[in-house]
Amino acid sequence: MEPQDILNLRLNVQRFVRLFGLLERNVTPCGFPLSISQVITLQELEHKKLTLMELTERLFLERSSVSRLVDQLVKEGFINRETNMENRREVLLSLTPIGINTLHRVREQSLSFYDSLLKHISEPDHQKIIEVFQLLNDALSKERSETNG
Repeated sequence: MEPQDILNLRLNVQRFVRLFGLLERNVTPCGFPLSISQVITLQELEHKKLTLMELTERLFLERSSVSRLVDQLVKEGFINRETNMENRREVLLSLTPIGINTLHRVREQSLSFYDSLLKHISEPDHQKIIEVFQLLNDALSKERSETNG
């Protein structure tokens, strides 16, 4: 790809980040009053208890950042910390009923937001958007694994 095309890609990604609201610290793109990191943390804990280290690996964040994030979510009543009975040195994180309820509300608001957004795009292009994001995610995953080797 030519340098100008790469710069154009970068410009479009940056514009997407701004328009999608990813620079907002305490609100999701669909307008829910939680940070994106908080919502993704709740999503990661939706079906499975995780240790702090497992959560850190899934979020691609520094351990100290995830620790602060977890502390805040525990304080606000969204997640529990409990000792792992199989390995008492480990702490398992799980959703509280408040966390489960919040995640359901975020999902409903998100569905409404994406539905509204997709109304501005022709239906045949909906699948193309998913495919492009899958391609970008795959490339980013490969780049991260090569970089972090």
